[in-house]
Amino acid sequence: MKEIKILDYVIEVEDTLKTYEDIKNKRIAILSEEDDEIHITIELNESNKLILHPRWNINITYENDKHLLLTTNK
Repeated sequence: MKEIKILDYVIEVEDTLKTYEDIKNKRIAILSEEDDEIHITIELNESNKLILHPRWNINITYENDKHLLLTTNK
């Protein structure tokens, strides 16, 4: 698992997924290994709350209020 930290949040992502981080604009995109499918985009709003934009092929597990685990539906 890869781990992304943004502010107080920890997001763990399975190794088969690629992550693209735009920390300046508080955005993350998680794509398939071949960059052909977007699984989820994540952003922080003005209040630094997470906004998740998932697709049907991603599982989001809340480990706690500041820790997410992202896996695919394989």
